[in-house]
Amino acid sequence: WWQTETGGIMISPLPGITPTKPGSCTKPLPGVVPAIVDESGQEVGDNQGGLLVMTQPWPHMLRTLYGDHERFVDTYFSKIDGCYFAGDGARKDEDGYYWVMGRVDDVLNVSG
Repeated sequence: WWQTETGGIMISPLPGITPTKPGSCTKPLPGVVPAIVDESGQEVGDNQGGLLVMTQPWPHMLRTLYGDHERFVDTYFSKIDGCYFAGDGARKDEDGYYWVMGRVDDVLNVSG
C-alpha cells in the first residue's frame, strides 16, 4: 500500500523475507507505524474494519503542499488528531497483516 502523498511504499512485503497472504498488502516497512482506528481515533481490534492512519512520521514523509500548508494540514491531519489519514479503510489481522478495504471518502482524484 502506498499513495502519491506518502512519498513511497508504506506497507509491502520484503521480497524473500515476508510471507504473503493473497489480498493483503502484508506488513509495514521499517519506520512506518500504521494503526486501524474508529471515527474517534481509538484503535480497533484484530479483523475489525476502521480507518487506516499513520501514527508517527515516516522516513519519506511529505511536509506540506507547495504554497498551501493550511490545506495540507486540513486534508491529511484534521480527521484523527495527531495522525495522517488519507481516506482509506482497512483492517489488520491477528498476524499483523494489513488489508485495505477501499476508500471511505468516495473521492477519486483524476488529472491532479
